[in-house]
Amino acid sequence: MVGRITLVGFGLLASSIASALKQSKLPVRVRAVSSAGTLKRAQELKLADEFFEYGDVEAWVADSDLILLCTPILGILSTLETLSAITPKHPVLVSDIGSTKSAICKAGAKLKAPFTFVGAHPMAGSEKRTLEFNDPSLFENAYWFLCPMDAGDTASYAALTELISFLHAEPVLLQPEEHDGMMAWLSHMPQMVSSTLAGNLPSRLLEHNFQHFAGRGFRDMTRIAASHWGMWHDILLTNREQIALALAEFAKGIEETQNAIAALPDDTLAHAVFTRGNEGRASLFAPGRNAGSLFHEITVQLKDKPGAILSVMQPLADVHLNIRDIELMKVRENLAGTLLLAFKTEEEASAAVKLLRYLEFEVEER
Repeated sequence: MVGRITLVGFGLLASSIASALKQSKLPVRVRAVSSAGTLKRAQELKLADEFFEYGDVEAWVADSDLILLCTPILGILSTLETLSAITPKHPVLVSDIGSTKSAICKAGAKLKAPFTFVGAHPMAGSEKRTLEFNDPSLFENAYWFLCPMDAGDTASYAALTELISFLHAEPVLLQPEEHDGMMAWLSHMPQMVSSTLAGNLPSRLLEHNFQHFAGRGFRDMTRIAASHWGMWHDILLTNREQIALALAEFAKGIEETQNAIAALPDDTLAHAVFTRGNEGRASLFAPGRNAGSLFHEITVQLKDKPGAILSVMQPLADVHLNIRDIELMKVRENLAGTLLLAFKTEEEASAAVKLLRYLEFEVEER
């Protein structure tokens, strides 16, 4: 691991990296670059060893071995432009965490030696965005996309892959254009569809407050419609062509579905819509192809009563079983809910099953 890691933009992702490094006791100096207020709080939480404001560029570039740009995309582009006018006195690897890659990698290519740039995008995060919610395990089993200018020169970005390995993330090499086209379909277009769906509730529903009767399907499909515009502005601006293409392809699918509905009672086309949907959904969870599948999951049936979730969680905590992910499924009033729990190892999952069954919970392994 390199000696000095500089994290520019000390929000959730940067502070989570810092937290993992500080807890490890590795001989790595963590350098935080942010606003004065954020730096003060980072110092109080002991998340870094050195603290710099954004404008002190010469100071925080000096002695850095790895610089990770963790601001919004337009901030990353602005910082890369600033760095392109600097020539460090020793080799410095620069990377980023931006959600789009083509524009960032083009800007990174302008850095002069001994800078080396590799575009990157860790698929990790939370709706909570500040250092107050730092999580040292945030990146576990998350994909971390890498877009190096020379994929074969692995030594030039070894410091980054070492950090990714330390954080227990999964590196994936892509070209910037591949990344942006993929993310347009799997992330950016779905965001626009969700926002459009939630933003176009017809007046015939709203006038009677019928939207309150929305079931789990509509609520799930519109969950990300609550996303903050500030982050998405930069994504849309820097990936607009690929997002427009993905929306056009999705619109074609909607047209085919409309035709299937119009053809009823002949259900041949409608059945095909569901078959393709089933197959597409199943493909997301192909064995060995999904980082999340590295977790071992169990489900626990709950009663609809106060303290039901705590009655499951507390016994597991008492025997130091670490839950890596949790989801509450199928929740309706006066009906049992299903709690999905994920564990890092098969042994932990098996121990949880044994304990909860002893406590007379209905438990299944997934």
